[in-house]
Amino acid sequence: MSILTIGLLVLFLGVAFMSLPNLNRALKQHDREQWERLIGSHSRFMAYFDRLTLFSWTLQRRFEVSDNVDIQYEGYQAYKQATRVKYMLIFGLTMVAIGGYFSLFAT
Repeated sequence: MSILTIGLLVLFLGVAFMSLPNLNRALKQHDREQWERLIGSHSRFMAYFDRLTLFSWTLQRRFEVSDNVDIQYEGYQAYKQATRVKYMLIFGLTMVAIGGYFSLFAT
């Protein structure tokens, strides 16, 4: 049961660290059109999905095609953070799966 709890905690921390505010700010300042495509919705409900869209855009290294040096620099910094968060999410999901298995089938 403790493995399940640790997995959920790591998963929650991964989701909490998923935002990339510096890259978001750089895109908003230097490439407004790309920012509108990524962070298009303005509703409070869709804010999480906008964060997820920017996160996956960063993991795909789409910032490399930008002509602006600031976006490329912030993109590389955000890519490092996004990679750590990706592995944190994978580790958390693995711990949840292992903890769930042991809590159901272990005696």
